[in-house]
Amino acid sequence: MAGQPTISRFFKKAVKAELTHKQEQEVAVGNGAGSESICLDTDEEDNLSSVASTTVTNDSFPLKDSVSSKNSKNSEKTSGTSTTFNDIDFAKKLDRIMKRRSDENVEAEDDEEEGEEDFVKKKARKSPTAKLTPLDKQVKDLKMHHRDKVLVIRVGYKYKCFAEDAVTVSRILHIKLVPGKLTIDESNPQDCNHRQFAYCSFPDVRLNVHLERLVHHNLKVAVVEQAETSAIKKHDPGASKSSVFERKISNVFTKATFGVNSTFVLRGKRILGDTNSIWALSRDVHQGKVAKYSLISVNLNNGEVVYDEFEEPNLADEKLQIRIKYLQPIEVLINTDDLPLHVAKFFKDTSCPLIHKQEYDLEDHVVQAIKVMNEKIQLSPSLIRLVSKLYSHMVEYNNEQVMLIPSIYSPFASKIHMLLDPNSLQSLDIFTHDGGKGSLFWLLDHTRTSFGFRMLREWILKPLIDVHQIEERLDAIECITSEINNSIFFESLNQMLNHTPDLLRTLNRIMYGTTSRKEVYFYLKQITSFVDHFKMHQSYLSEHFKSSDGRIGKQSPLLFRLFSELNELLSTTQLPHFLTMINVSAVMEKNSDKQVMDFFNLNNYDCSEGIIKIQRESESVRSQLKEELAEIRKYLKRPYLNFRDEVDYLIEVKNSQIKDLPDDWIKVNNTKMVSRFTTPRTQKLTQKLEYYKDLLIRESELQYKEFLNKITAEYTELRKITLNLAQYDCILSLAATSCNVNYVRPTFVNGQQAIIAKNARNPIIESLDVHYVPNDIMMSPENGKINIITGPNMGGKSSYIRQVALLTIMAQIGSFVPAEEIRLSIFENVLTRIGAHDDIINGDSTFKVEMLDILHILKNCNKRSLLLLDEVGRGTGTHDGIAISYALIKYFSELSDCPLILFTTHFPMLGEIKSPLIRNYHMDYVEEQKTGEDWMSVIFLYKLKKGLTYNSYGMNVAKLARLDKDIINRAFSISEELRKESINEDALKLFSSLKRILKSDNITATDKLAKLLSLDIH
Repeated sequence: MAGQPTISRFFKKAVKAELTHKQEQEVAVGNGAGSESICLDTDEEDNLSSVASTTVTNDSFPLKDSVSSKNSKNSEKTSGTSTTFNDIDFAKKLDRIMKRRSDENVEAEDDEEEGEEDFVKKKARKSPTAKLTPLDKQVKDLKMHHRDKVLVIRVGYKYKCFAEDAVTVSRILHIKLVPGKLTIDESNPQDCNHRQFAYCSFPDVRLNVHLERLVHHNLKVAVVEQAETSAIKKHDPGASKSSVFERKISNVFTKATFGVNSTFVLRGKRILGDTNSIWALSRDVHQGKVAKYSLISVNLNNGEVVYDEFEEPNLADEKLQIRIKYLQPIEVLINTDDLPLHVAKFFKDTSCPLIHKQEYDLEDHVVQAIKVMNEKIQLSPSLIRLVSKLYSHMVEYNNEQVMLIPSIYSPFASKIHMLLDPNSLQSLDIFTHDGGKGSLFWLLDHTRTSFGFRMLREWILKPLIDVHQIEERLDAIECITSEINNSIFFESLNQMLNHTPDLLRTLNRIMYGTTSRKEVYFYLKQITSFVDHFKMHQSYLSEHFKSSDGRIGKQSPLLFRLFSELNELLSTTQLPHFLTMINVSAVMEKNSDKQVMDFFNLNNYDCSEGIIKIQRESESVRSQLKEELAEIRKYLKRPYLNFRDEVDYLIEVKNSQIKDLPDDWIKVNNTKMVSRFTTPRTQKLTQKLEYYKDLLIRESELQYKEFLNKITAEYTELRKITLNLAQYDCILSLAATSCNVNYVRPTFVNGQQAIIAKNARNPIIESLDVHYVPNDIMMSPENGKINIITGPNMGGKSSYIRQVALLTIMAQIGSFVPAEEIRLSIFENVLTRIGAHDDIINGDSTFKVEMLDILHILKNCNKRSLLLLDEVGRGTGTHDGIAISYALIKYFSELSDCPLILFTTHFPMLGEIKSPLIRNYHMDYVEEQKTGEDWMSVIFLYKLKKGLTYNSYGMNVAKLARLDKDIINRAFSISEELRKESINEDALKLFSSLKRILKSDNITATDKLAKLLSLDIH
């Protein structure tokens, strides 16, 4: 047999070193004059023009080489020389090859390749002024057009970053940087010493991990993929004839777009970018005093666009900070020239990059689409300009469609809900940073779905101020609590929600075209299961939902609307039909190519012509292979012979028979017993089959995008389905909380502001398995609008006032609350000043932060506010603290529309302020004198009592903190001396006043008596 030597299939895939056509690696395989060499050439794009024949066995690992020449008439049909490596030599060789395979897979390009470290040394000897390799030229062209991005470029089995990108990426990922030119434009003076660009690389299987790390550093990362295969490049006349693969940017990622644009599986309720948004912001200053902001915020994961316009003083940023807290921007598009330094600094401190975005002229059809959309939502001209700016920005990420859907636009502020400011969110423990125990959200969250989880978060952030909507939620909780145990419909639906994926996020990913096939299948399957569930229970729905006179309709108008709309939407959706177009077995296929090619059930898919045509061409090639096999069987006289596999279509022949084979058969590999061959015709047919496979993958990808577009056509209806299910999930969650022991439905009253509760409890502390002492709440015009609360340290003052605020928020969310009875008014905001901390970043002391919080409260409170003021004045001297607290209470007590205020203090003299709005309370306790202690120990009763207390019992807290007893005794002695001095000073002042009045000669005795009676002798 004669034929050109070729490398085994095993080594074709294993050997990925960077060699040129003219460089060959020679390995001695002979033991004397008869030695041959194995030529390992990795030019995959030229289809291995020069290759070697090898043999691998599993027992002793011998490597044999058989070479035959067509021109030699005297040679045998088989190769004449065979040599076996010993185990150690072969193991070293194999280890080196496999290591290169795992490190690199790079195409050979125009006689130049990047190399491993040893090849870099060889190349360094050449002239550094030589031309760039074709790959480097391609990289340079890409980078010059995308200087704002970090390019991650696929090269074989690896992703590479070049030049300045490589420097950045290697530093963040802590991977090796291969020396070379450090700048893409070769502007670095040291670049002339190198022939190629510096680069770093990592395996393709690590792409998702490294991408997430890169975008966390606020980098914009573009993934560059190969846009053609070697088979298409060789057989397709329209393919480029360049020696390098065509490469294009497939995806662009930032921190805001990573979660929704990645094709990787992201599980759990919390993912990167889940609650983050991209902003377009403008700022105009009128007459140098008032700044007007216009804002468009888009959250890609939720598919929500929020718009807002607001004004505040030029040097203030209070309202802006509230919106940042709520919407959590990751990127802000703004004309940075319009932004003052203090606002720019604030964004910088929150690690939010400011992007100066040029305004581009949009295409006419886009301008018209924005105009049509605005007819439904009526945005101002300044907001429309921001919509256009965001649209042009989103084009880069393929997410621009979201800007043209009017149903997803909503205002930031609304007349139906309040906004909890950042201080209240933090001081009331509404959320915790790690999502763990001890927050109101943790207490209320019993959601079953990710989209329900996010909606509940919005409900808690924005409690309702529309009493009608609150009552509807409370009615729904009562209804679902009574129905859930008596209805198979609800019981089954609740079980389905437990296993429901994130439908809203998947729907948005379908619209963006970034979702995986498996994700689409499970989405369609889940929606279809809801469709089937509603069909199965039509009789129940007809009886209780289709008429407002049904049981559900009477008990809960909210549930009636939700399920009536769900029933209608699910009965009209085409998604069950789309599900029949999918081949389920292909979805579960681990082989990604098979999953792509066989995804559609061609019997049901309505656009299958292109796929079927290519499949027929492939079948024609397979038929020719069968014909070739029949000819081979005849020649070898083996009627039951089959190809070794259906990838390379090899013929397996015993080594004793290979001398009778035709000269043009090509030996691929062999073992001790058999050798494997391919015929010239088989080789051509397998290459053609590979070409049709690549065409089929390309066509299947195109059809998949069309399939996603069909689903996206129902986007508005499918989003309504998901949001209705999310509302139901939130109601279930609140119902689960409301089933707790001794939770009651709140009653809302009209008229002046009031909170009247009997045996109310702090919901968070109680949920932590701590025995909590209940307390009454009495706040109204008749019972006092300002409660001044004194008492010992750690006596429960702060817990009590937090309890009042938490019960108010829970009630206005629409939840039952922990109390025996509660009646309250609707509050428009809850404002707090609790705790003590400084702001080092802005250079503000503890006391200044406290005063800024007080200023915020004074500017934003009204008669329908609830204020929590905890130990105001603690951050300064005693006299200043008393003065500020006194002035503050006097200010509120003299207001005609005074809000409800809970004021805790350790200044008992504040309780002496006279006003019909003020009531004094203290947290009860019992004193106890212990042996060896000069001070009184305290037993906390945690019960609210009327009246003041004049001692804070700080020594008791010092004892609880385990300070040394001698230190505490000495502190008590000093405290007593200071107290006596204070008493003596007050007595002297009183004596001086008495003396002055009595010695006055110019007033009558009656006037003297009146003045004496007016003296404060307490």
